[in-house]
Amino acid sequence: MTDMTLMERETREAPAVATRLVDCCSVQLAELGARLRILEPRLILAAGRGSSDAAALLAKYVFETRLGLPTVSVAPSVHSIYGVRLQLEKALVLAISQSGRSPDLVEFCRAATGPDVLRVAMVNDVTSPLTTSVDVTLPLMAGPETSVAATKSCIAAMTLVLGLIGHWRPESGMAAAFGRAASVLQKSIAADWSAADAFMDGDGPVYVVGRGPGLAIAAEAALKLKETSGVHAESISAAEIRHGPYALAGPSLRAIVFAQRDAAFAGLKTLASDLAQQGASVLLISPDVSLPGVHTPADEEPVIELIAMLARFYLFANAAALRRGRSPDRPPMLTKITETR
Repeated sequence: MTDMTLMERETREAPAVATRLVDCCSVQLAELGARLRILEPRLILAAGRGSSDAAALLAKYVFETRLGLPTVSVAPSVHSIYGVRLQLEKALVLAISQSGRSPDLVEFCRAATGPDVLRVAMVNDVTSPLTTSVDVTLPLMAGPETSVAATKSCIAAMTLVLGLIGHWRPESGMAAAFGRAASVLQKSIAADWSAADAFMDGDGPVYVVGRGPGLAIAAEAALKLKETSGVHAESISAAEIRHGPYALAGPSLRAIVFAQRDAAFAGLKTLASDLAQQGASVLLISPDVSLPGVHTPADEEPVIELIAMLARFYLFANAAALRRGRSPDRPPMLTKITETR
């Protein structure tokens, strides 16, 4: 245990964080769900920075596919830099942050008002300024997170999105998925990915590919590779890669493909095979043990499969950084809290 990096130790805490969320937040989520059923918002705005932005992107896809509600992954700079106050009505504003201290996010939430607008923050530091700029605060319950590379707080935010939907729309089945998240995360973290140990050796470009909610996982995974290994990693939709970006397919390209078992699964498998046929090095991440690549637990809820993939990927990114002689906890030129205007 003493030889673990902070990034690894904090990643391994994610199942315990998920358990705390269920134990400590379920009553509050039920109350918020009842409030949202009365409000019946017509629009959702989700905002975050860095890893929290990836959680906001996941929320966008899940809100749209499960609730049928248009969801914008919004830019706080619309207000903080350009001084524009959005005209909102019957809207849910969801802000996600580990620190709750980024001025642009705080100012955006403070200004996000209008008839029947409900502002909700998912934040790890419940004493932060963000909590005074919203109507409801949902704690991420991640505890202290000291590695610059955020892990358990991002997993917590993504898991809490499932809990929010599950208690807002009980018929969705998301509440049950929220309840078993800790178990799935624990199994995923224990998965053997030794076959991929050397995949990140070298300095060639990396496409990190996802589709639907998997694009949010790809975005966070690409960010982690940049932060911890110092390589150029680009998150990209499996649909978009078929256009101009496919011109880079060949022996100099590496591709990491997150393949959850939903309507996008067949296309993701085909893309991974096609990239490999073009000579690219491909790491396919899926719950399907009959496929090449590395694997995480299967679950009846594909979003849980994706969150589990991300948890295991954090350990992969941590090991890759160490193989490159870098500290995943203290990447050069980065700090834990970035206060963006």
